[in-house]
This record gives sequence, structure tokens and C-alpha cells, in this order.
Amino acid sequence: MFYLYQAAMFVGGLWCHQLPVRSPHLSGMQMPLCWRCSGILIGAVGLLAWLIATRELPRLTTSLMLSLPLALDVLYVIFSGGEGNNARRFITGMLWGVFGTSAALHLLVRLYEKLFHSTAKRKVAVAGTH
Repeated sequence: MFYLYQAAMFVGGLWCHQLPVRSPHLSGMQMPLCWRCSGILIGAVGLLAWLIATRELPRLTTSLMLSLPLALDVLYVIFSGGEGNNARRFITGMLWGVFGTSAALHLLVRLYEKLFHSTAKRKVAVAGTH
């Protein structure tokens, strides 16, 4: 069991700072992700459930607006010199997990369409000229 915990902490540490004061604890053991990263993970899983149920992304404008609180929270802490709090980190992380991921997927879909659909149209246009 100890090796499983160490592995989880190692994997979590690949993208999370894992500061003990900013991380949830269960039975006295620190979890592998901080509150914000936990929120992001839960939000991303929530978005996946949404996509499975509806087969469409939330609107891009909605996604951009609701992903802003995380950036604002980080900027507030930086400029105020404050510490922030874990509840706010978790909530803004969940919003980012759902809506930041949704905005990124919107942008990836647009990039994909621009790259591959315009290439397909050019191939058809070139083939039609012969």
C-alpha cells in the first residue's frame, strides 16, 4: 500500500506543487494533488461526463467567462501578497477544469478544421483544375 501511495505522489508531483498547506489530507495523509489541481481534475471529469451526455461543448463565450475566476484568483494572490484559501482554490479549479478545458477543446477543434478542412478543399480545387 505504501508503494501505491508513493507512486500516486510521484505522478501527482509531475504537474502539482503538492504544498502540504494547500493540499487535502485524508486520515493524516496528504493527497497527491493540491486543492486547485484536485478541482481541475474533478472539473475535467465533469466536462467528460457532460460531453458523453450531450455530445457538445459548452459555448465558447461561456467557457471563457467561467474560466476567468482561476486567473483572477491567481492574480489577486500575486498582487495582494495574500495567501488565498483552499475553498476558493478548489472552486476556481473546478471551473477551470470544466470551462478552461472546454475553451481549449474549442480552439483545438477550430485549429483542426482550419488545417485539415482547408487542406481537403485545396486538394479538391487542385484536382478539379486538371
